[in-house]
Amino acid sequence: MSTKTLAIKVFYGDQLVDTQTLSQDVIKIGKLKSSHVCLDDEAVARMHAVIEVSGDEVRVIDLGSATGTTLNGGRVDKNAVLNDGDVLNFGPYRLEIGFVRQAAVAAPVHAAPIAAPMAAAAPMAAAAAAPMMNRAPIQIDASEFEVQNGSRVAEVVAMFGNTVLDVQHVGQLKNKKSQAPMFLAIGGLLMIAGTGVFLNEVGQDWSGYQDKLAEANESGGVRPQKPGNGLAGLGVGLALLGLVPFGFGLIRLGDFVNRSYTIGESHGASFHVPPQGLPDGAAFPLVRGSDHEFALNFTQGMTGEVTFDGQSVSLGQLVSSGRAGSAGSSYTFPLPPGANCRVKYNDVTFFVNSVAPGAVIKGGGDTDKPFWFYNGASFAVIGSLLVLTHLIPNEAGELSLDEMGEENRFVGYLNAPDKPPEEEEPPPEDQENTDEEAGGTGQRHKGEEGKMGKPTSKSKSGLYAMKGPKDAIPQMARNFDPEMAARQAGILGVMQQQSGHFLASPYGGAFAVGNDDADVWGGLTGTEIGEAYGVGGLGLVGTGRGGGGTGEGTIGLGNTGLIGKGGGGGSGSGYGRGAGAGFGGRGTRVPTVRQAKAEVQGALDKDIIRRIVRAHINEVRYCYNQALARDPNAKGRVAVQFTIGGTGKVPSAVVQETTMKDAAVGNCIAQAVRRWTFPKPEGGGSVIVTYPFVLEPG
Repeated sequence: MSTKTLAIKVFYGDQLVDTQTLSQDVIKIGKLKSSHVCLDDEAVARMHAVIEVSGDEVRVIDLGSATGTTLNGGRVDKNAVLNDGDVLNFGPYRLEIGFVRQAAVAAPVHAAPIAAPMAAAAPMAAAAAAPMMNRAPIQIDASEFEVQNGSRVAEVVAMFGNTVLDVQHVGQLKNKKSQAPMFLAIGGLLMIAGTGVFLNEVGQDWSGYQDKLAEANESGGVRPQKPGNGLAGLGVGLALLGLVPFGFGLIRLGDFVNRSYTIGESHGASFHVPPQGLPDGAAFPLVRGSDHEFALNFTQGMTGEVTFDGQSVSLGQLVSSGRAGSAGSSYTFPLPPGANCRVKYNDVTFFVNSVAPGAVIKGGGDTDKPFWFYNGASFAVIGSLLVLTHLIPNEAGELSLDEMGEENRFVGYLNAPDKPPEEEEPPPEDQENTDEEAGGTGQRHKGEEGKMGKPTSKSKSGLYAMKGPKDAIPQMARNFDPEMAARQAGILGVMQQQSGHFLASPYGGAFAVGNDDADVWGGLTGTEIGEAYGVGGLGLVGTGRGGGGTGEGTIGLGNTGLIGKGGGGGSGSGYGRGAGAGFGGRGTRVPTVRQAKAEVQGALDKDIIRRIVRAHINEVRYCYNQALARDPNAKGRVAVQFTIGGTGKVPSAVVQETTMKDAAVGNCIAQAVRRWTFPKPEGGGSVIVTYPFVLEPG
């Protein structure tokens, strides 16, 4: 107990709301209901300040509150000395401090008070009691802020001089580690059950179901029943739900509550002090707790006293009287309920009080309501979207060819033509040359045919060459009329009169130019460039000067007015159209995609449609190449019927007829046609087109 008793009057504004007479060594002031002076206002901290009575000195200590403590109009810097009549301000509250004299406190002990002093004190008592009679007494229910079940906790306050360094309540928190197995078991069961349901659904024969479904779509039969029970989404949800209790179990597994108040220099010590004089310099248990039973541990170097049952006993007396048991180099004293201890170690003083546990005013669910509200709302929205997504039929959301297969079932009910459409010759640009073809595009030259070649050459085979750049347009040199010159000077005279080149014609240009690296006077045909015997003609046989055709300034065996050597897409070096004396080498097989005769119903020209289809022919070839990857000998005819809308878009495209064994080819082509864009039909109507494609592996 302190040597001074304080009378504290509490004013809220100008109204007196409370009067207290306190004799504790430490008087707590704050918003907590466990405080000696409870000030309920937002400007007051939970533990705002304390008044410490030490001998004849009284000090007020501010605990670092945001609004601070004011003493007689000036802000308190950490602590200040209190005198009789001082005024403290805490937000809207004003506290008037008065020291009660010991004589006044002891006066009621006398059995026979003197009449005169009583008469003199009567007016003072009446004056002091007058404000108290004008207000209702404050009723404080301790059960609101304390657990009134007989249990106790140890309150430890560490102070350095007049400064509070630390306040802890040993035994207040409960260790929830024992709940970990329950949460882990619940979470594990949910995850195992959800995973099992999901794996059972995934393990069904879905590939066989897809094959049967495709067959049913093609044949128009009854669709097969889906395997499984459709609970894969529920299984995933159960597994995810199991993560919640499993996570709580992991958190509970790592839960640790220190049931002792330790001092020392280790990281796990409750309060760090120098280790000198401590039996365990890492963490010496100053207060040890066990099921609401606490014991005070101290050493011979510590001083202080323990107050219980109305008496104060020093630590040395506890040791000498045998109340404190020896535990090696330290002593242990069980704290009785309501005991107050003061232990001084070096310059730090520890106040240990046995008090009732604090009641839980607000739990985590109350303090974190915004957190749980926003997270709960987010989970509800996301969960609803996932449920709605799961309710969407598979046919409406999956990116597959099932929808096109469904449409194909009704193609047979449409009006069919009386006779199958005749295939037409594809346009020239659709014609694909193969490596087996040989021959050139040049036209036979005018005049009597004669064997082409050099008269003085002894070689019998060799192909002619005309020197010139690769990008030049080949042409013959110009000379006089070969027939007239032959009559006048013979063939040797003709050779001398030509314009410096062995290939010349009255219809040629100013000079001869080709696409080869050098001029070689060879024959019209041959497998490789070289000189060959001939009579100077422009054909294969004979003694004339021409090629036996009607061309003017041309060389070749065909009917195209050009100078041609080699032909087709192969490596052959013959001349003429489609065939020559040379032969092409055997190359790779090139798949061909040809367009057959299309049927158009609507106001859109057939040639325009053919041009758009030709521009997208590579997309059709891509679908066919996929089939060739599965079956190298796949071939057939696929007729796609599609509708061109008023905007030029293709709203629908289905496979009308197919001879391909692989139905995926037709579906792929129909899907590609849906992406095409055509010119807008005249009048904004629709155009129905049936377009066949002939697919051959080459």
